[in-house]
Amino acid sequence: MQEVDIPLTRLDDEARSSLGSGSELGGSELGDAALGGPELERTLGLWSGMAIVIGTMVGSAIFSAPGLVLAAVGSVGMSLALWVVGAGVSVCGCAAYMELGTMLPRSGGEKEYLDRAFPRPRALLPFVFSLASLAISSPSGLAADAVVTGTYVLYAATGRPAEHAAWAQRAIGVGVAVFCAFAHAFCVRAAIRLQTALTLAKVLVLVLIVAVGFGSGLHAGTRGFGDAFAGTSGHPRAYASALFKVFFAYSGYTALNYSIDELRSPVRTLPRAALGGLAATATLYVLTNAAYFAVLDAEAVRGAGTAVAGVFFGRALGPLFGQRVAPLLVALATLGNVLCGMFSASRVVFSAAREGYLPGGAVLGAVSRFQSPLAALALTCALTVLFIVTPPAGEAYAFLVDIGGYPQWLFYALAVAGLLVMRRTHADLPRPFRAWHVANAVTLATAAFMCVVPFVPPESPAGRIPYWAAPVAALAFMAVSCGLWYVQVVVRRGLERAHKGSPLFQ
Repeated sequence: MQEVDIPLTRLDDEARSSLGSGSELGGSELGDAALGGPELERTLGLWSGMAIVIGTMVGSAIFSAPGLVLAAVGSVGMSLALWVVGAGVSVCGCAAYMELGTMLPRSGGEKEYLDRAFPRPRALLPFVFSLASLAISSPSGLAADAVVTGTYVLYAATGRPAEHAAWAQRAIGVGVAVFCAFAHAFCVRAAIRLQTALTLAKVLVLVLIVAVGFGSGLHAGTRGFGDAFAGTSGHPRAYASALFKVFFAYSGYTALNYSIDELRSPVRTLPRAALGGLAATATLYVLTNAAYFAVLDAEAVRGAGTAVAGVFFGRALGPLFGQRVAPLLVALATLGNVLCGMFSASRVVFSAAREGYLPGGAVLGAVSRFQSPLAALALTCALTVLFIVTPPAGEAYAFLVDIGGYPQWLFYALAVAGLLVMRRTHADLPRPFRAWHVANAVTLATAAFMCVVPFVPPESPAGRIPYWAAPVAALAFMAVSCGLWYVQVVVRRGLERAHKGSPLFQ
């Protein structure tokens, strides 16, 4: 797998004005004329782009979420069906983002698309998206991955699921977050090499699960497929809860939309790399879930909680490798996701500060003598730790996935709606790839379901966190962000006064 060294983006006043809502640039090359300075080096080709998509998508969810999905929907057959549905919906969403990315081939993702599609009030939606991403979606996802890393470290240490050690899992999770931030702050190149190696390890662990599962199934017969749809839930809330976990696993197919400036031949490479990476990951996900049920019965998967991969290896490979070595491999795989996520999330903070979306751009938008966004990494790490320690013990993972997924689906819907708006308002922009009408309809319908159904009371409330806590918290934060937008953009004129960045601690 090719090592990628992603430089920090430097935007100045000319770049902001030329890439703002009044810009009419399109096509595949946005050179010096668009950016007002040297281009980022285009180092990513088809295979390295696919590696980024796969590395971003494959995280803790495939090792921990299958038990939660089964517990929500009640049957093995429906659980597997939702992973297939998740793949199909993700392909539809990916098609929309391929049209957006090839129509506006510049880094920034939703921030750029929303700014072009909805220019009034000025920068409101890009501002709210940036704050929701850096303060909710990114750190909550990192926290979920860090907690699962702690789960599998304890599993490897004790040889059994450590469900009783929720605070120990969190303590290890905090250590993981701090380690990843420290590595990217002071050992940039070494950290990138490590995350490249761990991305390969994640894929190899999934391949091992599939091979072991199907080998065991052929030898001893499948365990979890008897009467596959018995006990299927009919409550819509159950499916919303399960789909948040499934879509959390599939999130990441938009990764290249945030780094288009670094793709070689982006108009050609983006669709092939994004769809190729998604197809490979979806295939591995469906086969991995089938492998779990080939070895474990439904009760074992449901009872495993977030340690389903560990229980799987213990049953299939015995106490030594299955309960000691394999959980450690899974822990390294989820560590790799935290390492990748810490890198990209800190760049969101760094970029938002430089562009004027955050106060304190002189600090948060500064580059240290180690060539890293030190203050942005510190803030990302602090928010991740906050999400690790705040939710009640034992319910942290599900809550973190739900609170991070809710704003994500709102902005998916807004991005696809913006795509449809721009087909009318910017009909002259080149569209090398055009998303299918049915794909846009599926994405919008799924987003509506995911945003409305979380407010439907469950059949049997469980746990200390109210069912409405995650969506209400996400919506409340976005409402507060609108007030912060008025202060930062309208009153303080932050976009005009944005700090260009200066070396820090030199």
